[in-house]
Amino acid sequence: MHNPIRDKTILFFLIFALSAIAVSQNADARTVRVPGRSTSKRSGQISADLSSRPAQNTANPKNQGPVGPAPKRDLNGAWVGPNGPTRVTYGAIPPLTPLGEERFKLNKPEGKFTVAASNDPMMLCDPQGFPRLIANRGVVEGGLWFVQVPNRILMLYQNQRVWRDVWMDGRELPKEVNVKGAPDAAFYGYSVGRWDGDYALVIDSTGTDDRTWLDYSGHPHSMDMKVEERYTRVDQRNLELTVTIEDPQIYTKPFQLLKTTYLWLPKQDFPETLCVPSEALEYMNSLAKPVDAGGPSK
Repeated sequence: MHNPIRDKTILFFLIFALSAIAVSQNADARTVRVPGRSTSKRSGQISADLSSRPAQNTANPKNQGPVGPAPKRDLNGAWVGPNGPTRVTYGAIPPLTPLGEERFKLNKPEGKFTVAASNDPMMLCDPQGFPRLIANRGVVEGGLWFVQVPNRILMLYQNQRVWRDVWMDGRELPKEVNVKGAPDAAFYGYSVGRWDGDYALVIDSTGTDDRTWLDYSGHPHSMDMKVEERYTRVDQRNLELTVTIEDPQIYTKPFQLLKTTYLWLPKQDFPETLCVPSEALEYMNSLAKPVDAGGPSK
C-alpha cells in the first residue's frame, strides 16, 4: 500500500545522505551547488542523480514579466531558495578553540561515518535547530514564509513545518540561558529584528540549544553563539541573505556561514515536507543498518 509519509521520509534521508558530500564544510571558501551523486552501497547510501530531478518550488523570474522595485519594509509572503540554479556561497570555517576541537571530535557526520554509525541529530528527526535550518535549504525543500504582524515577524519554514518568532518591539535578547532566572536554551534560539533602512531586515539571535550542529559536517556551537541574518530585498522578486556567526567559545574569530538568494514564489504555496520519527526508525532498521555494519566509510 502506498504510504506518502514513508515515501517523503525515505526521500528526505536519501537527499540527506547525498547532500553530506555536496555541502561538506572545510577551511576554504567555497560555492556549492546540489549536483547528482553516485555512492556505493557499502557506505550505506543509495545511487541517485538529483541533477535529473526537477527542483520543487522553483521560482523562475523570466516567466513573471518585468521585475518591479522592492516595496519598503515588506518581506511578506512565500519565498523559495536556494533551489535549482540558485547558489549558496559558504564562508571559510575558522580554526576552533580547544573546547571547539573537543566538541567537534565527538560528532560523527555522515560522509566520514556511515548513515548507521552517524550521530547526527537529524538522523532520527531531532530538530535541525538554528542556523542549520537555514544552511540546509540548499539540499531539502527550501520554502520560507514571512508574516509581519505589529510586534514581530513570523518566519514559517516548509521543511518540518516549524516557525520562528522574530520580535520587532525593541526588546533585548536574553544575556544567559539555562541558569536561574533566565530562559531555557531553545532549538531555534531567541531572535530580535530591526530594519536597516527600508530594504534590509537584520535579525540577531542567541540562546540556541547546543545539541544541534551548524552543518552536515558536524561543526558545533555553544549556547552563547550569536547569529546575524541580513535579508536584503533587492527588488520585487529577489531577496539576498547573509548569515554570520560569532561564538568565541568554539571558534577563534567571527565568520560568514553562508550567502544566498531567495526568489519570490509565484504560487505562494508549499507542499508538506516532514521527517517522521517512526519512519526514520523504519529506514534505519530496514535499510541503513542491514546495508552497513556501522564502521567508518572509506
